[in-house]
Amino acid sequence: DSFGSVTIVDISSVTASRMGIIVRLGEWVKKDIDKDRFINIPTTAEDGIFHVYLVEGDERIGYSVDDPSGPDKSNKVTGAYFNAMRTIKFSLTSAVTSDKVSLLINNAPASATVTMNNQSGTMTISSDVDLSNTYTINVEFSEGVKSYDVTFDGIYDTEEFETAFGYTGNDLGAVVGATSTNFRVWAPISSSVVLKIYDSGSPAYLIQKDSTATDTPSQTISMTKSEKGTWVASVASINGNLHGKYYTYEVTNGIKTNEVVDPYAKSVGVNGLRGMVVDFSQTNPTGFTYNKRPDTMTNYTDAIIYEIHVRDLTSHSSWQVASEFEKYRGKFMGFTVEGTTYEGVSTGIDHIKELGVTHVQILPFFDYGNAVDESGSSTQFNWGYMPLNFNALEGHYSTNPYDGAVRINEFKQLMMTMDKNNLRVVMDVVYNHTGQSGDSNFNLILPGYYHRMNQDGSFSNGSGTGNETASERFMMQKFMVDSTVFWASEYNISGFRFDLMALHDVETMNKIVAALHEIDDTILVFGEPWTGGGTTLSSSIAADKVNLEDMPGVAAFNDEIRDGVKGSVFNASEGGFIQGNISLPTINKLKYGIVGGTEFAGIDSAYLSYTRFWGNNPSQVINYVSAHDNNTLYDKLMMSTNYTQKEYIPNMIKQANAVVLLAQGIPFIHAGEEFMRSKPCATGYTDTCDAGKKYDHNSYQSPDSVNQLRWNLKAEEDNLAVFEYYKDLIEFRKSQPMLRLSTAEQVEAVLNFVEFTDPTVIGYTLSNYDEEFTPYDELLIIHNTGDFASVPLPEGETWALIGNRNGIGEEIIKTYEGGANIPLLENETVILYRGLNEVPIEKPTGCGSCQELNAAILGMNVLVIGLFFLFRKKI
Repeated sequence: DSFGSVTIVDISSVTASRMGIIVRLGEWVKKDIDKDRFINIPTTAEDGIFHVYLVEGDERIGYSVDDPSGPDKSNKVTGAYFNAMRTIKFSLTSAVTSDKVSLLINNAPASATVTMNNQSGTMTISSDVDLSNTYTINVEFSEGVKSYDVTFDGIYDTEEFETAFGYTGNDLGAVVGATSTNFRVWAPISSSVVLKIYDSGSPAYLIQKDSTATDTPSQTISMTKSEKGTWVASVASINGNLHGKYYTYEVTNGIKTNEVVDPYAKSVGVNGLRGMVVDFSQTNPTGFTYNKRPDTMTNYTDAIIYEIHVRDLTSHSSWQVASEFEKYRGKFMGFTVEGTTYEGVSTGIDHIKELGVTHVQILPFFDYGNAVDESGSSTQFNWGYMPLNFNALEGHYSTNPYDGAVRINEFKQLMMTMDKNNLRVVMDVVYNHTGQSGDSNFNLILPGYYHRMNQDGSFSNGSGTGNETASERFMMQKFMVDSTVFWASEYNISGFRFDLMALHDVETMNKIVAALHEIDDTILVFGEPWTGGGTTLSSSIAADKVNLEDMPGVAAFNDEIRDGVKGSVFNASEGGFIQGNISLPTINKLKYGIVGGTEFAGIDSAYLSYTRFWGNNPSQVINYVSAHDNNTLYDKLMMSTNYTQKEYIPNMIKQANAVVLLAQGIPFIHAGEEFMRSKPCATGYTDTCDAGKKYDHNSYQSPDSVNQLRWNLKAEEDNLAVFEYYKDLIEFRKSQPMLRLSTAEQVEAVLNFVEFTDPTVIGYTLSNYDEEFTPYDELLIIHNTGDFASVPLPEGETWALIGNRNGIGEEIIKTYEGGANIPLLENETVILYRGLNEVPIEKPTGCGSCQELNAAILGMNVLVIGLFFLFRKKI
């Protein structure tokens, strides 16, 4: 209508008195107004209709066209920024003549030349911009003068800016000495920075929960402007350094002053509201040793990664512990409690150790602030992908979130337990965005620098959460390098998983790898090679699949094998190979994962992302079938088989990761996958569930009842059988160097696909070219997704069967002459070898369940064809 665009919303079933509202562009390309807004719903309305009026960029809400409390409908300046050292670009809602536009510098009139082009204009000043000044455009419209503070977005990327303000020192943050603490913060456009020191990390409103809470600083110190846009202060103490004190910076930019937390703070108080001065020598638990990691890998492909959330490991009641350990439930310290069982099966950290993985990737454990209230219930849940303080630990996982030293000590105890059990820790890092946009600590210190911005001054939203950081800018790049080095050096972190890695640039990722490998060249660096929305980052420098060849030390998640194994994560009903889908896209994606994401003859790249081979070496490819995102493997299989094939699912789940763990590349397992974990929908949290309200596919803030690992499930017969099978797979992979090749050249030399006439069967051999390379001269791996099948083995020497869907081991289950047919059960993966020594023909002894299957296989040689149609699955 004459006011603007109209949207009609039916709220007849709403009983609340107010309703939240978000105006967004597209699929979160941009959110209008970075604040929570609510519409007041009247009890009655004429004709049952009431009107709400909104204007882009104005947080006010009107309930009539002329509502005096409503948004400003008059003309205005929609954006103004420096795009060069002497040039300002601006845009208006209505065209004006150049004489109606003027410039203020620090509220004083200044000369400038203005050129107009309809509703856009250019302003030229006579000297280079002074970043410590506030520049304001005034525009005289017919209804009055409107103002807009000019941003510096356009010159942050210039060589002049980096030369003037690119700081390279390693002393940002609070650095403790014996008798003093030095503070340095980068705030190049600020006119003043004041250091505030507090005795408590809690503001006064928490006095009922923290008796030390206060709003009054014990010291207030004006900082001194130093080199390259940094501000410094040194504070002496008669009692040594300031360890245990809390601090903030009061930063003044132009006419605005904000109190912020130091981005380099190494710990924080409750809810991350104040940084903490830390002397780590006073926080370390007894026995903690720096630069100590389990000696479990040489190459990236030696890693077997297990993804878990801190709370998930110990929050369920089947994690049974003595009363003295109850306070550790859902906390860092839960990882330190050993010897736990449920009905005879291992639980908690003992379960992970028994499984045999090498790396434990923990979902974000840095301080994610506003996602949970650390002063509230200890059972709150959040994945943690909304960062607040990147270099501080999350207090929600500490037994005392009010003391920033406790979380450090407890997490290091976790690390010591991991090390003792030969488990390396991978940190899930989220540098691609900040939990808050305009109010983030970064943006309050230097507006528009740390984030990518759209031309209209809004935040670019490649993360899908409201903003994205600008890793290509010198000081954001430096922060990311410094931060990862800090975590690796201080906490002995062994790997970093980068959330939405394609929002970062290639150069930054390479610098991170170089810095980390100076510490330990076995530190893993990998990430998601995609974004969460449209980004302003140039695709030519994005750290994605296309540019993976330019990042030799970085690995990326392989969604090709993920979807090839079990079907698309974006279509609940779509099946993959293990559900019987043998389409060309499925088979090519599966094979691409098997060869570790490398270019390989016989694989059609037309069915891959970007229709090209994007992985260069197996050490750059993370193979997986499920992760914390989307449905669990079990839930996906239930939905994609229309809930009618529950009895087949255990074998499907076995085969899913048989494909992954017997493939080249780096295998990745989602916690609980190994005992058929499910995420059932919880009452009140069905927005992230499937249409049938059975399974939660996005449990980022769903309660423990959805997310927790139920150890009682592991104790059930079918689930325990899957777990034992995964144990076998992992042990076998670790014993076979031919499954852990590092280069494409090795894969090409060792791996060959075997062509079978049955399209439901995929097979390949791994042939030794070095007698020291493996105990076997040749391995043969066959995956059958169909019903009972029988396929001929490669000709030549005798083959020995050592693995089927019931288990994998060193003992021989059965031997076959070269060229003989081998029967295959549905969803069965078999492993055979012919070795450096002649394989014995006689029937072996032992092998437990393998003996029983041997008898069944002997009988099936005759019956297999007759049984073929009796057990056919449907997808």
